[in-house]
Amino acid sequence: MRSKLSLISDDYGRAGRLGPVHVVVAPEHAPPFPVDALAVEEDTHLLLSSDGIIEEPEEAFDELVAAASERPASRPGSVLVKKAKPLQLLAIVHDIDCEPTWREEWIASAINGVIEEAEWRHIESVGLPLIGTRHGNVEMRRVALWLGRCLSRTSFRYLKRVWIIAPAGSETELMWALRSEFAGK
Repeated sequence: MRSKLSLISDDYGRAGRLGPVHVVVAPEHAPPFPVDALAVEEDTHLLLSSDGIIEEPEEAFDELVAAASERPASRPGSVLVKKAKPLQLLAIVHDIDCEPTWREEWIASAINGVIEEAEWRHIESVGLPLIGTRHGNVEMRRVALWLGRCLSRTSFRYLKRVWIIAPAGSETELMWALRSEFAGK
């Protein structure tokens, strides 16, 4: 059975509840609450989240090439965990060897993986951008609906708050899209 999204008022703009989970749609520059984990849109070779800083390696070039060739590419649709503050949940949704680099099923799988990983790790709050929209051309509304469906089908013991990180100015549209998806269900 799917949960119904109910809108609530708070100081952060558009917010709602899907079952026990408080959902807030807010832009990146206005976090509604601190998060324990943050999802990051990533590719199979972990290039997208690179900080871009190139340093002189201590290893010989052929050692670096051998090490890189031994590391298998991550599977699209999976989630990797990177220790940081907050914890980073790397959502693998792009394969740079493909055109387009993303697939809807990879995005939906990664969204589910982020939520499952958060629950498994007893995380109470997650920041989740609209995965697939930053480095791909997926419609924001579709990603928000996949996220809403994932949240409505999952039982939670630990996850209490989800911040859907949306482009500034799109918060109301996305919350109403979520609400219309779950009205009466």
